[in-house]
Amino acid sequence: MELPWLKLLAQPCRLLLHALASGPSGPLAALRVLQRVQAQEGPFPWQGFTAALCMEEPTLEGPEEALAVKPRLLLLPVVCQRNLFSLLQAVAAVVPADCILQLLRAARGDPNLDPWVQALGALLQRGLRGEELSPPPPALTAACRQQLRCLCQKITRSKLEGQRKLMWCPSEQLGAAGDAADSVLPGGKHKKASEESLELDEGRGGKRVLLEEVVFDLPGSQDGEDEAGVEEMPAETAGDRSAQSTAGAALESSQRDAAGEPDRISQTEVAAEVQSFIQMHGPRLKMLLLQESNRSELSIPPELRVLSHCSAGQLEGLCSFLQLSTCPEQLLVRFCSWLLALTPDLSYTSAAVLAEQLFLKRVLSLTQPPSRHLMAALTSFCSKYSQPFCQVLVAPVLREPGEGVEQTKLVCELVEECLEPDYVRLVLSQVLEVPLSERLLPVVLAVLGRQEALPPELFDLLVLTLCRQAPAFATSLSYAKLVTAVLTMYQSHVTPAHRSRLAAALEGSNAALKKSLQAVLRVPAR
Repeated sequence: MELPWLKLLAQPCRLLLHALASGPSGPLAALRVLQRVQAQEGPFPWQGFTAALCMEEPTLEGPEEALAVKPRLLLLPVVCQRNLFSLLQAVAAVVPADCILQLLRAARGDPNLDPWVQALGALLQRGLRGEELSPPPPALTAACRQQLRCLCQKITRSKLEGQRKLMWCPSEQLGAAGDAADSVLPGGKHKKASEESLELDEGRGGKRVLLEEVVFDLPGSQDGEDEAGVEEMPAETAGDRSAQSTAGAALESSQRDAAGEPDRISQTEVAAEVQSFIQMHGPRLKMLLLQESNRSELSIPPELRVLSHCSAGQLEGLCSFLQLSTCPEQLLVRFCSWLLALTPDLSYTSAAVLAEQLFLKRVLSLTQPPSRHLMAALTSFCSKYSQPFCQVLVAPVLREPGEGVEQTKLVCELVEECLEPDYVRLVLSQVLEVPLSERLLPVVLAVLGRQEALPPELFDLLVLTLCRQAPAFATSLSYAKLVTAVLTMYQSHVTPAHRSRLAAALEGSNAALKKSLQAVLRVPAR
């Protein structure tokens, strides 16, 4: 967020607002900030925070840029407003009631208030009045139910195509990852892991079928009405579907062309297409990026929507033209705030290209802690595109030889503060794919510190890696902390076989470390 008055706020208030602006996971990040502030500095200053947000600030609004005075709350990005009211729902018991009322009054001053913020505000108002939250009336009209029903039928009729478009991770990547994990397991575990994976896939398939069956049974609909709704689908809806199919086919065709199919398009034509694309869209985007803007971060330039429809080659050329890998970090924050609001979401390939162009060079060259601008940009991008972020940025950092102290600290901070549980597990699997080193031990400790549930095969691989590489860490205090964390934080996962294998692997450790670890293992010292 590029709001000058933020610098005037107390540090806890600034941290909370930055957490709230980090994207869809903002309420959870803000809750962690509150817990940390309370542990270190005492109760959060809700009165000062509320007074600062309700203070009026001059701003320019509308195409004519008319001067207006608004509460600072309404100058925050919409995602920040939504996350703030969601957080207040969760912590209403510890927030003074007058603070909530002041924020609600400030929000009502905007005639164009975001509908989601309005709904959250209404719930907060009812909670203050002590009203029981009864179920709201059905939100689906008959026309809406009809459209949803038709959409579900389209998805089930082309199930394989739907999976390819809706899933981020291609099945080939999943298969390769599963094969790599199975090959490491000793003895008969390969077959067992494969069987478990097959059972898991079958279970997921069953759940998908059940979900599809439930989706068709929309609330408030009758059988006769459903059948009539499907038969009486308006002609324009069918026309829209045809147009969407044509557009989808054209997009897939352009993507295949950009991939460089030799029998359809030559490298020269690809280069010419990229150059034409840059000449058409590059100068305008560069001007928008460089100019001072008072627009909300959630009000993105219409020109940016071209990112959702360009090929990987076009996107790489555009990033090079905009110099995104070397631009000032303040511009990086602005660009990432636009990406947060961009709809439709970028494809996996496009997000991976952007992660590489925006961050890889900057992160690998870090020799001191990242600036707050770079950290804000990393956090916002990671909150929306976590999987390509981990694959393109975190994996190379883990594989990078040398010390990499700042890079390791950065990965640890992202694991602790930003990543959702699925991607925390992904980072652990990435660490276990490379030889374990002293530099990577803090990353594993950060993953274990989240105490997320680990699949049995991933936990087995972790213990096996610790056992195999124990001789290299005979005098390492970090390794001893890591083994202790595994045995204490995941005690329910540890089997007698794990304990005996770890005890045998630790025989060559330093005497003092060996004694303390054996105490944790409950194996008598020899």
